[in-house]
Amino acid sequence: MKSNAWKYACWAGGTLVLAAVVVACIGAIRAAANARPPADESADSFKATGDVIECDDDALQAAGIRTLKVETRDVPLTLTLTGRSGLDMENVAHVHAQFGGKVKQVGPQLGDQVKGPDAPGGPTVLCVIESNDLAQAKSNYLQAKVQLKLDEDNLSRTKELVKSTVLADKFLLDAESAAAKSRAALEATRQQLLVFGLTQQEIEQVAAQQGRQRMDYVITAPRSGVVAEKGVSGGEVADPTVNLFTIADTSTMWVWGDVYERDLRRIKVGQPVQIVFTSEPDRRRQCTIDWISPVLDPNTHSVRVRGKLDNRDGHLLADMYGTMIVTVDPGKGSIVVPAECVVRKGTDSYVFVEAGKSGNKTSFRRTNVKIEPLDVGFGVSDSAAAAVTADGSIRRSGPEDDMTRPLRIVDGLSPGQTIVRNGALGLFNEMEQQAKQ
Repeated sequence: MKSNAWKYACWAGGTLVLAAVVVACIGAIRAAANARPPADESADSFKATGDVIECDDDALQAAGIRTLKVETRDVPLTLTLTGRSGLDMENVAHVHAQFGGKVKQVGPQLGDQVKGPDAPGGPTVLCVIESNDLAQAKSNYLQAKVQLKLDEDNLSRTKELVKSTVLADKFLLDAESAAAKSRAALEATRQQLLVFGLTQQEIEQVAAQQGRQRMDYVITAPRSGVVAEKGVSGGEVADPTVNLFTIADTSTMWVWGDVYERDLRRIKVGQPVQIVFTSEPDRRRQCTIDWISPVLDPNTHSVRVRGKLDNRDGHLLADMYGTMIVTVDPGKGSIVVPAECVVRKGTDSYVFVEAGKSGNKTSFRRTNVKIEPLDVGFGVSDSAAAAVTADGSIRRSGPEDDMTRPLRIVDGLSPGQTIVRNGALGLFNEMEQQAKQ
């Protein structure tokens, strides 16, 4: 029993001694490792002098640095705006009652097609209004007609009496003057009836229609188109100050955009516009800017611009929203590079241009460049939620797009030069770190 206890005590003691030795060795190794200075592989692989950094081929491959050759291509500069469709007001007619009265009958409804005076089977009757003013105008016409008949008869008799020297010439002058006044009064009352919409044939029948439908007048469509607005119903009182119908020719539509003050210098009449409406996300419509407002909105500091769209298919309605892309510059011979080629520090932008090769080492020169985006954005609002890609689809923008979105190099690069595409930021940081040492 004592022998077994002794053996166990010896084994345990030996194990503790061995563990202590191992711990001591590990501590010595760590101390030696901490005492040795770290190898500066970066200093051997990358050497920065001024604006030039020299890299060996192994370091370039390990860092994943790739280059591209600068070329020119035609890439237009665009301005993206929020667009809104509207009626072509040059092809719109607002219909009012010439005189007040009660609406007896209403023809077309909202959205119906109507025909103008020149269309086959036209014009379309919009409504019939019962008006005391029309009755009075017809009465005035009849009175003027009767008065003219009396004055003309009197003139005829006066001529005979003057000819036979029964009356002096003065009476003839008075009779001619009275007849002339009566003719003017009759013409005035006839014009009044024309204002009510009566035709000449209907006016000539006024005397025969005494006591029958004398108070009704008809309002017809002044042009062909669609009833875009309807502000009247049967039984209502027609107020001449209230719009009864809006007739619009929707074969063409206007599209409106707001250009902010900072971008106004870029906009000119005749610039091409592409617009993608929310209702047609896969279709891109074309037009040009045909009007720029001369007035600046003091609230938004923006100016309205307008284009005209072909809408013969009838798919567009008023007040539809979409994205407008205005080509403000054709961008002939542009130098365009991916955004990852450019390193920005403060207000400065840099690219790394290959400066030469020597053995297994390549030199790159840090070059200051002037850049601008291909799309100058949604006016003042740089945080716009949507943009339109080259294929016309809607793209949601976010931080992930910043490194892949191309940039136009305005100054600092020439065609044929080779620049760093992947790893430019790493080279820039290496130069900054070595400059601080």
